[in-house]
Amino acid sequence: MDYIVYNEPFDHLPLSYFLNLSSRLFTCSHFFTSSHSSSLLLISHIILLFLPLTQPFWSPATFYHSILNQALSLRVFKMPVLSKEAILPERTDIDRSKCTRMVPMRVLGLGLSRTGTNSLRSALRILGYDDTYHGFAAFMENPRDCEMWLKALTAKFNGQGKPFGREEFDQLLGHCQAVTDIPVVCFAPELIQAYPEAKVILTHRDINAWHASVMETIINQVDNPVTNLATRYFLIFCRASFQLPRKVSVHVCQSYYQDFKLNGKQIYREHYALVDSLVPEDNLLHYLIEEGWEPLCRFLGQPIPDVPFPYGNTAAEVLAKTKAFIVVEAMHTLWRFCAFWVFVVAIIVSAFHLLFAFKEVLGFFLRLLWVICCS
Repeated sequence: MDYIVYNEPFDHLPLSYFLNLSSRLFTCSHFFTSSHSSSLLLISHIILLFLPLTQPFWSPATFYHSILNQALSLRVFKMPVLSKEAILPERTDIDRSKCTRMVPMRVLGLGLSRTGTNSLRSALRILGYDDTYHGFAAFMENPRDCEMWLKALTAKFNGQGKPFGREEFDQLLGHCQAVTDIPVVCFAPELIQAYPEAKVILTHRDINAWHASVMETIINQVDNPVTNLATRYFLIFCRASFQLPRKVSVHVCQSYYQDFKLNGKQIYREHYALVDSLVPEDNLLHYLIEEGWEPLCRFLGQPIPDVPFPYGNTAAEVLAKTKAFIVVEAMHTLWRFCAFWVFVVAIIVSAFHLLFAFKEVLGFFLRLLWVICCS
């Protein structure tokens, strides 16, 4: 085991705003209650309190806030060394709700996770399908995608909000010519209806091997004490990227309290039967990753490339990525929780400070008024 150091920018908006405002409240309350503070200082710090929260200002509190911000941006945890990029790729922060379709949707990979979806993604990229969307990779590469996927899942399974159609999928997936893996496969009927011109690939795997692999790499990780505690009792502090796997697990895999052990194989059969019934035979490829390039290229009308087929994404690699994902998201949840309570405590303490300060000021003005009236 080695240590992987993962530098990820701290949440710049809500948390740094909370900490910044907390710093300002502490600073202002300090000047209100300080015996050395002049009227000019009091006025300047009252103005300071209402400046935009992004406006920098000098005070000891700012210095400590800066140190805390830097400290929280560093994540260190034990992980089997594959490569930093393989486990935790660089992240982007793209708001897909403002995007639109830029390339045609050409391939729908609707096989379930752990049937070779990552290998299919790599193969499609080699064949020129740029980009090819893979759900788990998207969680790590552009976490904001999860916000839209949560809306889509909530609309479909809870009846809240507008169901996703071609317009919404064009926003979310408009940069992609092909898609694979969860949460894409949760919307197989909707995607087939939205993109009838796209070819459909169903990756298969021996059902017993598939069930064991999903249990080991996904279900046992999603249904662990850390994720259960965070997503059940601290949900408001969890990012969308942490909420999404749990929601997919509960609504699609029906794995709440490990029920996937009992009904996982039936879910597999029902999913493949559903896709099979919705897609014309000449537009559907039932595909085993072990078959390599030949059936895939024949179906897509592409020449066989001069490179080996990209087999990969072993159980060990997926397990490492999943654990890394959970660690990062759990730490974000903890930071948000702590920052919220720092803010609350700052408000309470500052309120008490200001209360005593105003009592002093009120007493001063009453005494001044008495002197004026009596003179």
